[in-house]
Amino acid sequence: MLVVAGVGARTTISASAEGSRPFRDAVSSKEELAQRLLDALEKKDLQGLRRLRVTETEYKDFVLPGSVEVGQPLRKYPPDIADYAWKTLDTKSLYYERYLIHGSGGEHYQIKDMTFDKGVADYATYRAYRQLRLALTKKDGAPGELATGSIIEVDGQYKFISFIRD
Repeated sequence: MLVVAGVGARTTISASAEGSRPFRDAVSSKEELAQRLLDALEKKDLQGLRRLRVTETEYKDFVLPGSVEVGQPLRKYPPDIADYAWKTLDTKSLYYERYLIHGSGGEHYQIKDMTFDKGVADYATYRAYRQLRLALTKKDGAPGELATGSIIEVDGQYKFISFIRD
Protein backbone atom coordinates (compact mmCIF):
# COMPACT_ATOMS: atom_id res chain seq x y z
CA MET A 1 0.00 0.00 0.00
CA LEU A 2 1.10 3.56 -0.66
CA VAL A 3 0.28 6.32 1.75
CA VAL A 4 -1.24 9.23 -0.08
CA ALA A 5 -1.36 12.72 1.36
CA GLY A 6 -4.64 14.30 0.57
CA VAL A 7 -6.47 17.49 1.19
CA GLY A 8 -7.75 16.76 4.66
CA ALA A 9 -7.36 13.18 5.91
CA ARG A 10 -4.62 10.84 4.76
CA THR A 11 -5.67 7.74 2.90
CA THR A 12 -4.12 4.66 1.33
CA ILE A 13 -4.38 3.23 -2.14
CA SER A 14 -3.25 -0.04 -3.64
CA ALA A 15 0.27 -0.05 -4.99
CA SER A 16 -0.63 -2.58 -7.68
CA ALA A 17 -0.18 0.09 -10.34
CA GLU A 18 3.33 0.76 -9.10
CA GLY A 19 5.78 -0.58 -11.68
CA SER A 20 2.99 -1.41 -14.11
CA ARG A 21 2.41 0.16 -17.52
CA PRO A 22 -0.05 2.93 -16.73
CA PHE A 23 -0.59 4.45 -20.17
CA ARG A 24 -2.61 3.19 -23.10
CA ASP A 25 -1.27 4.01 -26.59
CA ALA A 26 2.09 5.20 -25.22
CA VAL A 27 5.23 5.05 -27.36
CA SER A 28 8.81 4.09 -26.53
CA SER A 29 10.63 7.41 -27.11
CA LYS A 30 10.20 11.18 -27.27
CA GLU A 31 11.31 11.06 -30.89
CA GLU A 32 8.64 8.50 -31.81
CA LEU A 33 6.01 10.60 -30.03
CA ALA A 34 7.09 13.73 -31.90
CA GLN A 35 6.98 11.82 -35.20
CA ARG A 36 3.48 10.55 -34.44
CA LEU A 37 2.46 14.13 -33.71
CA LEU A 38 3.72 15.19 -37.14
CA ASP A 39 2.06 12.19 -38.81
CA ALA A 40 -1.30 13.06 -37.22
CA LEU A 41 -0.92 16.69 -38.28
CA GLU A 42 -0.06 15.71 -41.85
CA LYS A 43 -3.25 13.61 -41.98
CA LYS A 44 -5.24 16.27 -40.08
CA ASP A 45 -6.20 13.48 -37.71
CA LEU A 46 -7.78 14.94 -34.55
CA GLN A 47 -8.41 11.52 -33.02
CA GLY A 48 -4.80 10.58 -33.70
CA LEU A 49 -3.68 13.69 -31.85
CA ARG A 50 -5.92 12.86 -28.89
CA ARG A 51 -4.46 9.36 -28.60
CA LEU A 52 -1.03 10.95 -28.13
CA ARG A 53 -1.93 12.60 -24.85
CA VAL A 54 -3.00 11.23 -21.51
CA THR A 55 -6.62 10.30 -20.97
CA GLU A 56 -8.83 11.59 -18.18
CA THR A 57 -8.28 8.42 -16.16
CA GLU A 58 -4.50 8.51 -16.69
CA TYR A 59 -4.40 12.14 -15.65
CA LYS A 60 -6.60 11.83 -12.57
CA ASP A 61 -5.25 8.49 -11.35
CA PHE A 62 -1.57 8.88 -12.16
CA VAL A 63 -0.35 12.29 -13.33
CA LEU A 64 -2.17 14.54 -10.90
CA PRO A 65 -1.41 12.52 -7.72
CA GLY A 66 2.24 12.12 -8.77
CA SER A 67 2.80 15.82 -9.49
CA VAL A 68 4.77 16.29 -6.28
CA GLU A 69 8.50 16.33 -5.61
CA VAL A 70 10.38 13.05 -5.70
CA GLY A 71 10.16 11.38 -2.29
CA GLN A 72 7.01 13.20 -1.26
CA PRO A 73 3.73 11.36 -0.64
CA LEU A 74 1.32 11.26 -3.54
CA ARG A 75 -1.61 13.67 -3.37
CA LYS A 76 -5.24 12.69 -3.23
CA TYR A 77 -7.50 15.37 -4.68
CA PRO A 78 -11.21 15.70 -4.00
CA PRO A 79 -13.19 14.68 -7.11
CA ASP A 80 -14.34 18.24 -7.86
CA ILE A 81 -10.75 19.55 -7.83
CA ALA A 82 -9.50 16.67 -10.01
CA ASP A 83 -12.42 17.25 -12.41
CA TYR A 84 -11.65 20.96 -12.62
CA ALA A 85 -7.94 20.33 -13.25
CA TRP A 86 -8.69 17.75 -15.96
CA LYS A 87 -11.39 19.80 -17.69
CA THR A 88 -9.15 22.87 -17.78
CA LEU A 89 -6.22 20.92 -19.21
CA ASP A 90 -8.38 18.97 -21.65
CA THR A 91 -10.31 21.98 -22.94
CA LYS A 92 -7.16 23.97 -23.59
CA SER A 93 -5.59 20.98 -25.34
CA LEU A 94 -8.70 20.44 -27.48
CA TYR A 95 -8.52 24.03 -28.69
CA TYR A 96 -4.78 23.74 -29.27
CA GLU A 97 -5.27 20.54 -31.31
CA ARG A 98 -7.46 22.52 -33.68
CA TYR A 99 -4.89 25.32 -33.79
CA LEU A 100 -2.16 22.81 -34.67
CA ILE A 101 -4.26 21.23 -37.42
CA HIS A 102 -5.20 24.65 -38.82
CA GLY A 103 -1.62 25.98 -38.73
CA SER A 104 0.42 22.88 -39.56
CA GLY A 105 -2.06 20.30 -40.82
CA GLY A 106 -1.65 18.77 -44.25
CA GLU A 107 2.08 19.51 -44.39
CA HIS A 108 4.84 16.90 -44.40
CA TYR A 109 7.64 17.75 -41.99
CA GLN A 110 10.87 16.13 -40.90
CA ILE A 111 12.32 16.75 -37.47
CA LYS A 112 15.60 18.63 -37.54
CA ASP A 113 15.95 19.27 -33.78
CA MET A 114 13.99 18.77 -30.57
CA THR A 115 14.31 20.96 -27.47
CA PHE A 116 12.29 21.64 -24.32
CA ASP A 117 11.93 25.33 -23.44
CA LYS A 118 11.26 24.68 -19.75
CA GLY A 119 13.68 21.78 -19.39
CA VAL A 120 13.16 18.41 -17.75
CA ALA A 121 11.66 17.91 -14.29
CA ASP A 122 11.32 14.81 -12.14
CA TYR A 123 8.18 14.27 -10.09
CA ALA A 124 7.19 11.50 -7.69
CA THR A 125 5.85 9.16 -10.37
CA TYR A 126 7.15 10.53 -13.66
CA ARG A 127 9.58 12.71 -15.59
CA ALA A 128 8.25 15.70 -17.54
CA TYR A 129 9.86 17.15 -20.64
CA ARG A 130 8.36 20.60 -20.55
CA GLN A 131 7.32 22.64 -23.56
CA LEU A 132 8.37 20.76 -26.68
CA ARG A 133 9.90 22.81 -29.46
CA LEU A 134 10.59 21.19 -32.81
CA ALA A 135 12.79 22.64 -35.52
CA LEU A 136 11.41 21.18 -38.75
CA THR A 137 12.13 20.93 -42.43
CA LYS A 138 9.20 21.07 -44.84
CA LYS A 139 8.95 18.81 -47.88
CA ASP A 140 10.30 21.61 -50.09
CA GLY A 141 13.30 22.09 -47.78
CA ALA A 142 11.99 25.25 -46.13
CA PRO A 143 12.51 25.51 -42.37
CA GLY A 144 9.57 25.30 -40.00
CA GLU A 145 8.94 25.10 -36.31
CA LEU A 146 6.31 23.76 -33.97
CA ALA A 147 5.74 24.69 -30.34
CA THR A 148 3.53 22.56 -28.14
CA GLY A 149 3.08 21.20 -24.63
CA SER A 150 4.83 18.79 -22.33
CA ILE A 151 5.65 15.10 -22.50
CA ILE A 152 5.42 12.60 -19.65
CA GLU A 153 7.77 9.62 -19.32
CA VAL A 154 6.97 6.63 -17.13
CA ASP A 155 8.91 3.37 -17.31
CA GLY A 156 10.16 4.12 -20.82
CA GLN A 157 6.69 5.10 -22.06
CA TYR A 158 5.92 8.54 -23.48
CA LYS A 159 2.74 10.54 -24.03
CA PHE A 160 1.83 14.19 -24.09
CA ILE A 161 0.42 15.57 -20.86
CA SER A 162 -1.14 18.34 -22.91
CA PHE A 163 -0.65 20.33 -26.07
CA ILE A 164 -0.71 23.64 -24.20
CA ARG A 165 2.45 25.50 -25.20
CA ASP A 166 2.70 28.22 -22.54
